[in-house]
This record gives sequence, structure tokens and C-alpha cells, in this order.
Amino acid sequence: MPLSTFENLNKERQKEILDTCLEEFALHDYRDVSLTRIIKKLGLAKGSFYRYFSSKKELYAYLIEYGKRATYELFKDIFFRSVEDVLDSWVNFYLACAEQDNAHPLIGYFGYKVSRERNNPILNDVPLTSKKKGMEVLRDMFKEQQEKGKLRKDVDVELLIFILIQVQEGFIDYLALKYDIDFEENIRGKKPLFPLSREVLKKELEAFVTVLREGFSAGEHGSVKGEKNA
Repeated sequence: MPLSTFENLNKERQKEILDTCLEEFALHDYRDVSLTRIIKKLGLAKGSFYRYFSSKKELYAYLIEYGKRATYELFKDIFFRSVEDVLDSWVNFYLACAEQDNAHPLIGYFGYKVSRERNNPILNDVPLTSKKKGMEVLRDMFKEQQEKGKLRKDVDVELLIFILIQVQEGFIDYLALKYDIDFEENIRGKKPLFPLSREVLKKELEAFVTVLREGFSAGEHGSVKGEKNA
């Protein structure tokens, strides 16, 4: 966590420091992040940065929480009110996250980078802990949706939530493959993380939701029945 000297800075200076740090962590893997580069960009005297954060690890942990807070506000706005359909709400949440990432690209870049970190001892169980928290937060909502007949009751609610969380993580990979998006290049070029129109993004999200609702079986909507009726 930041030291009191950082907390006592005015909001503009705090943002300048955090933006510089977010950019450094977005452009480099954790082990290659240089506090020296950060200090130089901020015009600080050597060693003075440690009056704000005691170590690179502490700074990294704080940036993760900083990014989470921004996303959690969107989550609360969409899911902590009356939800008619949880999958429709998920589409709205993802669209809101994409808009936030493009409006505040440094947070989006950093979040993407963290989600792609592998074998990072600093992260420890952060990804798993985040999933666990997400499952806890959504459990009552999903149970309510089951009771209303909006979600199937023959599948454990924990599994339904986990599948949705996994789909959310994999969706960005789908976009990268289909639209030949190089997210790393977008970060380095300081371009929008999601270089797609809202209409295209919404169309792809709704296609995912259709599969989640109806599964992989052709059923009445697929080609199998159509072929039988031909």
C-alpha cells in the first residue's frame, strides 16, 4: 500500500504518478519494469520515489487494486440493481468495461497485461482469489435467476457462474483471433485497447450469449433440424 506521503499529495500529482507507473507496467513484464525509468519520467530525485511506495511489489499490488476499483464501480452499477436477465447484464457490463478501457487506456492496458501474466510469483493467487470473490458476489443473483426460471436449475449455480467468468476471460482472445488484433501493439502504440465499434462488439457479445443460452446442440435454431425438414 502507498505510504502516507503519497496519500498527502494532491489528486493531480497522484494521478500523474499512477499514470506513469501504469504505463511502465503495461509496456513491460513485471521483472522488466524499471523504477529508475519511472523516477526519471516523473522528474524525481533518485530514491525519493520510495517515500511513496516502499518497493516495486507494493506498487504493483496497489496498481492492481486501483484498477479493480474502477471495474468494480461499473460492476456495482450494473449488477447491484434489479437484474432482469443476468446474461443481458453481462453484455452491458462488458460494453461498459470496453468503453472505460478506451476512455482510460492506461488502466485498460495494465489490466490486460496483468491478465496475461504467467508464472508470476508476485501475483500469487490473485487471479484465483478474484474468481472466488466474483462467484461469491454473483451467487445470490444467479440463484434468484434460477428461481425465476431464467437459468436452468439442473446445473449447480457455482458452475454456471464459473463458466460465465471463464467466457469473459476468453472473449478477448476470440476478438484478437477473429479481427487480427495485436493488443500488445495497441498498448505500445497507445491506441484504444478495443479497436472495434460498439455495434460490432455488441454483436459479438450477443452471439456469445446466444450460445450460452442455447448450448452447442443445433436444436430448433440450428442446421440439424433445418436439414431434417429440407
